[in-house]
Amino acid sequence: MLKFFRHIRQNLLTENKFSKYLLYAFGEIALVVIGILIALSINNWNESRQKKEVLNNIYGIVAEDIKKDASEVAMVLNFMKERKKLFEKILNDSLQLKDIEENEFVFSILTDVRVLSIEKRGYNLLRNFENNAESKNDSLAFKIINFYASSIFFAEKVETIIIDDLIKTNDLWKSNDWYSNIMQNKRDEQFINYMLTSKEFKNLCAFRYSIFYENYMLTIEQYRDRSQRILEDIKAYLDNNS
Repeated sequence: MLKFFRHIRQNLLTENKFSKYLLYAFGEIALVVIGILIALSINNWNESRQKKEVLNNIYGIVAEDIKKDASEVAMVLNFMKERKKLFEKILNDSLQLKDIEENEFVFSILTDVRVLSIEKRGYNLLRNFENNAESKNDSLAFKIINFYASSIFFAEKVETIIIDDLIKTNDLWKSNDWYSNIMQNKRDEQFINYMLTSKEFKNLCAFRYSIFYENYMLTIEQYRDRSQRILEDIKAYLDNNS
């Protein structure tokens, strides 16, 4: 092909058709430029397609993370709901011996907790997605990143308070004779008396109740509801862009 174009140029020059040669030269340059632009367009299209595939894969991972979290959310909420009535009886001074005997988890009421460990795999991949400009312009990516950032921030703040309170309660109790029994969730008459008569125990329960039911449960329920909406958005996006 190059030899063909070179042959044409030589014929035009030897025939002194300079004006035609210029037109030909411009035409040849135009063809080269058009070829380059086409190549760049194809390359950009391939890059865009590859990045879209990567982004779709990340969305799929986020969806898997949310599904995994759903079972843990249910477990944490169930843990708190099972103990709520017992907490309320303690705070209302209506706790009786039969309540203690009927609740298998009564001796671990303040020594056992459940916290939600939010799966961050997809979220971290999305944050670190190599084409940050493109991902930020994607409304779904922006929505997911904001959802996780706020959910993780508030959940971890409350979880830190819960763990700190758990540690402080254990530090307060570990010098008592009954401590080893309740750490094994065993019945102990001294601890039962402490539960029924101690203002200290009631105050500890009041603080834990406030953390659990006025803060953490609301945070977990909001995460559950918002994550399901995100899951629906991801499904709709992938159905339209697969």
